[in-house]
Order: sequence, then C-alpha cells, then structure tokens
Amino acid sequence: MPRPDRSRAALLEVAAQLFRRQGYAATGVNQILEVAGVRAGSLYHHFPDGKAELAAAVVDTAGAGIGALLRKLLAGAAPAADIMDRWVDLMAAGLAADERDGCPIEPIATESVTASPVVRAASARAFADWIGALADRLRADGWPDEQAEQVAGAVVSLIEGALLLSRVAGEPGALHSAKAAARALLDRGRDQGGGRAMPCPRCGEFVEALPAEPVQQ
Repeated sequence: MPRPDRSRAALLEVAAQLFRRQGYAATGVNQILEVAGVRAGSLYHHFPDGKAELAAAVVDTAGAGIGALLRKLLAGAAPAADIMDRWVDLMAAGLAADERDGCPIEPIATESVTASPVVRAASARAFADWIGALADRLRADGWPDEQAEQVAGAVVSLIEGALLLSRVAGEPGALHSAKAAARALLDRGRDQGGGRAMPCPRCGEFVEALPAEPVQQ
C-alpha cells in the first residue's frame, strides 16, 4: 500500500507554530518548507493559493480544536466561570513555558486585518465559534439570548485582549486580571438568579428581570 501523504499535516503543524511565535508577515514560505521538510510542490498541491490559504487552514484547524474542547468542557457540570478560569490558566502556562506562545489565533488574526481577507475571515469564524460555545452554555443555564451573547463576547474579548497585553509585557499580570474580571461577569449573573438578571442600561448594575406589575387604578 502507498504511504500516506503526511506533508499536509507537517505543513499545518510547522506553520501553526511559526505563525504563533513570529506572526504572519515575519514567517516566509521558504522557512515553513525548510522546517517542515516539505517541498514547494507539496505546499501548492495542498494549498494552491500558497501562504494565505495555509494560514487560513491553520486558523480553521486550531480554532475548531479549541471550540470543540470548550464545548466539551462547558457541557459538563462545572460552572462556566470555572471552565473559563482553566482556559486562562492554560494560556498563562503556555506563556510561562515560552513567552512567544499563547493563543494560536491572535497573532495571525491581528495581522490579517491588512494582510489577507481569507485569513481574516477564518479568524473571525474561530472567535465567533468560541463566543458561541460560551453563549450556548449560558443560555442552557437560563440566561436570556441577548445577555448570554453579550457576556460571552465580553469574556472572550477580555481574555484575548489580556493575552496580547501579557505577551507584550512578558508576564501574565493582564491574564490574571482578565480571569478575575471574567469570573465576576459570569458569577454576577449566576448569583442574581442566572438568566433572570439583566444589566440596567443606565448604570450597568444587574437587576432582576421581573414582569411589570399592573397599574393600580
């Protein structure tokens, strides 16, 4: 039997690490080929549009993997806040091991705004999937649709923004702050009755969403 073509897997693995550590623009096709031990013909066989298509595949693969893991964890009995704590802890551990590491999406996503619409679209899909995973859990816990989506988006934004700050600073302080803030958002809604708590549009305080009392005549 013919040996399976492992060049695609090698390209994805190597490109993911290089893009994560160096960024999109600083990573050249020749470097990817050299580290992966793959010929140019294999690259363009699997990814006819070259570097941009490879980067989009890296983002789709990593994003889907993280999204699937989040959904699996969030389907369990642990509170959503505990799961997001673990996610932040994993990011902090990655930075502690190598300050170039962290989110496999963020370095490419940041550059994709001007570098490649294909990669930008893949990045947007990944972030939307993560937000959707948390929002689905919050809805299952009884949060109203709009509130679940807003809080999930805020939590993912907090974590991803903090990761960027922590990478720049070379220490995890921003991640620790984001962890506390994300937990406060998630616990506050839960403590106020799960999905029955709604943020006041004037002051931001959570208030109980109760039916209006009939006006006494």
